[in-house]
Amino acid sequence: GRVRERMTIPVDIPPGCDNGTRIRLQGMGDVPIDGDGPAGDLYIRVRVSPSKTFRRKGTDIYYSVELPFTTAILGGSVRVPTVDGDVEVKIRPGTQSGDELRLRGKGVPKLNSGARGDQYLGLQFKIPTSLSDKQRELIEQFEADVLGRPTRSETGSSGPATDTDTPSSEQDAKADKEKSKGFFGRLKDDIGGFKKKSDK
Repeated sequence: GRVRERMTIPVDIPPGCDNGTRIRLQGMGDVPIDGDGPAGDLYIRVRVSPSKTFRRKGTDIYYSVELPFTTAILGGSVRVPTVDGDVEVKIRPGTQSGDELRLRGKGVPKLNSGARGDQYLGLQFKIPTSLSDKQRELIEQFEADVLGRPTRSETGSSGPATDTDTPSSEQDAKADKEKSKGFFGRLKDDIGGFKKKSDK
């Protein structure tokens, strides 16, 4: 006769498994109830827990990088995590919020193949919510240089200058409003617009 019993066995999970991947363990299934035939196979279906750090799509991995806005403007380098460990990534000067970098071969291995996907870095930068007096002075100088006008300290204004003339049309009013925005105001609008697009 035959005796049915449960047993626990180790299973090797091949690199690149994803949700729904099926693994066959030959000869680890049930044996025929009648007769002396060989045991069948055991099939295991894999379910992958989502990562708290990365987002996976096929063999590619996605990761969001938050940069200091000074690094986005001047360039520099940052360390980012990959499935193989942290790596140093160069950031070119003038990087825009929403730009994407690709790390070739840093993605998930393709199942039953030596090839690998890529890792994509979504770049965003953060605007500081408070500034020291020195930092504010430097930003005001930058703003004045970009807009071609005196700094706020020189004009005695605590905020951006506005036009007192009444716009002749709604379009002119919108244009005047855009001109009156400070450096941080326009920067926040740019980032806000990017966030709304990325949420869709």
